Amino acid sequence: HPECKWQCDDPSCPAVCHPVCERPKCEISCEETPCAKCTIHCERPICSVRCPKDMCEEEGCPKCETVCSPAKCHTKCVAPEPKCNPVCEETQCDWKCRKPTTCPKPKCELQCEKPECATTPKCCECSAAGNAAAAVVAAGTPSGDGSQMPLPSFLEVLNTIRHNKKNGDSMCCPCKE
Repeated sequence: HPECKWQCDDPSCPAVCHPVCERPKCEISCEETPCAKCTIHCERPICSVRCPKDMCEEEGCPKCETVCSPAKCHTKCVAPEPKCNPVCEETQCDWKCRKPTTCPKPKCELQCEKPECATTPKCCECSAAGNAAAAVVAAGTPSGDGSQMPLPSFLEVLNTIRHNKKNGDSMCCPCKE
């Protein structure tokens, strides 16, 4: 008996994937900064001249002197702008995948082996009288398809066999069993 098997195509679809990454581990790294630039700002001094009540022109006499209020100063500094950047470890990621939702289903077809036809009649030479007679009997058997074609006579079959033989055509007749 012939074997029958399912024959299917093999559609392939890529999985739907997206990366899943760990939180990055980062630090801030700054270049070494130079010293701050500072300046001192002072108010104008308030000064006055004091002279003794009793003035004399001789040497050794007390002289006039300049007296100022205490200095009022303040220091003003400007810090340099820091040069900093984040530095992170290499990113660690894995892929998370799932089955696709739009993948075509395989198309299948049941295919059967072609049987070796056991009903094919054996072919024998029609020149043998028994085989020619079997051809006439087979020609007289109704085909079973309901057609009402006129059947050939024995002479018509024999004449066709002789004509084919004369032309070098061999004719196939059922073998007499």
